[in-house]
Amino acid sequence: MNTVPQRRFDYEAYLSFVKELLVNNSTTGPDQSDFLVKFTALNLTRMQRIVKTFIFEEELQTIISQLKKRYLFIVITEAWCGDAAQILPIIYHIATANPTHIDLQLVLRDENPLFMDKYLTNGTRSIPKLIIYDLATAKEVVHWGPRPKQLQLYINDLKAKGLDKEEWIERVMLWYTKDKTITTQKELAELLDSME
Repeated sequence: MNTVPQRRFDYEAYLSFVKELLVNNSTTGPDQSDFLVKFTALNLTRMQRIVKTFIFEEELQTIISQLKKRYLFIVITEAWCGDAAQILPIIYHIATANPTHIDLQLVLRDENPLFMDKYLTNGTRSIPKLIIYDLATAKEVVHWGPRPKQLQLYINDLKAKGLDKEEWIERVMLWYTKDKTITTQKELAELLDSME
């Protein structure tokens, strides 16, 4: 756990940080393009909506309530990332459902390249990434991300069909909307269940 970045945000501090960036027409990371700033604003709205409308799947809620050990959840993210906007609110709800056993902290990908590079997906710095540590042993237990397996297969198919990035991103966001967090919750339930 000594490699975990020092600069971390809890969820609420992260939201405040992102809002402050948007006031200054900026986002996280070195790329300050209008495109990414626009996505950051859209993502903030998405996150707020998902937090409000979130409904726990019973299996996930049960697993969270039965955790015995204490864990640190580190999520590698960036404000402009569409997948992160869909997944962070779910992880936030998991953490707040059992704050005695889960401490959620967020770190920025582009501030922490060495840490990020330990969790590459097919050689890329895809985010979000959830890394879970056992607080008693300070050892990494498991990591997950950047998105549900079913969605990753769908993206692979879209790319194979030759869709450009804007087109497949639009379809991915539609997939998340139709799925209503269910697939992500099921995967995270399996992940958490495997830890104890």
